[in-house]
Amino acid sequence: MKQREIGARTGTVGLRVAPSRRITLIAGLLLVLAGLFAIGFWPRWNAMRVAQAEATADSAPTVVYIVAERGKSKADLALPANLHAFQETTIYARTSGYLKRWLVDIGDHVKTGQLLAEVEAPETERDLQEVQAKLAQVSAHLELARTTAERYRALAKEEGVSPQEVEEKVGAYEARKADYAATRAQLQRLEQMRSYQRVVAPFAGTITARNVEVGSLIQAGSASSTGWLFRLAQTDNMRVHVNVPQNYMRLIKSGMSAGLTIAELGDKAYTGKVVRSAGAFDPTTRTMVVELIVPNADGALIPGMYGQIKFQLENPQPFLLVPVTAVMIGGEGVRVATIDNKDVVHIKKVHVGRDFGKEVEVMDGIEDKERVVNNPRDNLEEGARVKAVLQAKHEKKEEKKEDKKDPAKPAVQPDKAKS
Repeated sequence: MKQREIGARTGTVGLRVAPSRRITLIAGLLLVLAGLFAIGFWPRWNAMRVAQAEATADSAPTVVYIVAERGKSKADLALPANLHAFQETTIYARTSGYLKRWLVDIGDHVKTGQLLAEVEAPETERDLQEVQAKLAQVSAHLELARTTAERYRALAKEEGVSPQEVEEKVGAYEARKADYAATRAQLQRLEQMRSYQRVVAPFAGTITARNVEVGSLIQAGSASSTGWLFRLAQTDNMRVHVNVPQNYMRLIKSGMSAGLTIAELGDKAYTGKVVRSAGAFDPTTRTMVVELIVPNADGALIPGMYGQIKFQLENPQPFLLVPVTAVMIGGEGVRVATIDNKDVVHIKKVHVGRDFGKEVEVMDGIEDKERVVNNPRDNLEEGARVKAVLQAKHEKKEEKKEDKKDPAKPAVQPDKAKS
């Protein structure tokens, strides 16, 4: 009995163990099949994914970009300049008459106070003689009035004359004194007018024009625009006027040096210094006059010349530079297209500054080292994915010549590293 029971129990256990082994075998078989499937399918799936990515990349439009960089902190600015004499005046006669003689001509160098011409004024001479005679007459009357007044004062002490008579004689004496002073002043005025018959130089300089001949009728003063005698210019130092555009205003300061060149005088540069500015802009040209003083010891510089002034400007905070062809101008303002590190396009508004012809300053709107699309297409939109290619830079002329000879040579280089 006991053996049967044991056998029966053993058979039951065997029946229970058999199904678990089947499950294990099935699971293992499934795992093996899954591994074999993965080994065979994964490379194909990965290759398909790569092919799709490459196809998507190939379908994206190709754009050429440049890296926005800051301009140079130091730059040269050349502007046209006009030369003027340090001092220049038109000399008129102070008295009327006829030109007796002239002693200097155009191109002559004169000193301060040097005699330039003499004017003959007969009327002034006659008036002077008349006043001199009148002064002698008034002087005689004054002396008589003085002695009479003193005599009456002495008689009044002895009660020889009445006080009224004394006052009359003293009053007559005071009147004669006033007549003498007036006549004396008139004589001094005529003597001063006679001194004006000698026309002298008010300062040292060069005679640049002469407008009279011997015997010419001279009118006193500057009422007539044609009545001047000489034009005098002081040229030891020259005033140089330069029209500076508004965008360079903050870079040109008083005291800075600049070089003046005149094409007809060769390559010699005359050094000058900025001394002042007009303080206002011309509303027509949008420029401001800046004045420089240039020494002219050798006299080579002549008033009325024109030349070129070269400033060496220094900008401590230069702005970013981008090609003019990268700027988009439309109804939405001035914009540029930038590319992020995922090759996605972003359209940004910018404020531009100076225009250098091929490049333009960007004052704000983009960051330093940011990738900017050059020659963007009209259909380039915000958020578009593109294939970015860095524009090639030909720094040597030989490379440029090779590019012209071989038109098949690509003008761009692939973007190996995205910034």
